[in-house]
Amino acid sequence: MAASNEWTEWHLTPRGWERGTEKEDFRKIERDPPADRVLSSKYGQYLSSIYSKLEESNPITWRGADSALIDALLSKFGPPPDHL
Repeated sequence: MAASNEWTEWHLTPRGWERGTEKEDFRKIERDPPADRVLSSKYGQYLSSIYSKLEESNPITWRGADSALIDALLSKFGPPPDHL
């Protein structure tokens, strides 16, 4: 069992990055993805033991078909957030 495994989903919309479902060590808050999302990522922090180095990841988990819109919104709002 990991010492800590927390993550937050982030969804890129025309309004900017919006928080989605998030999991803390002892709690999970479910949120439906926005209907107008164009890109989703999942920022995570994993600590296998109290003596381990914190591992961070932020993979893209879903991508819409409109690459031009995604590129424009990424230019406007930047990359996915790297925090919980």
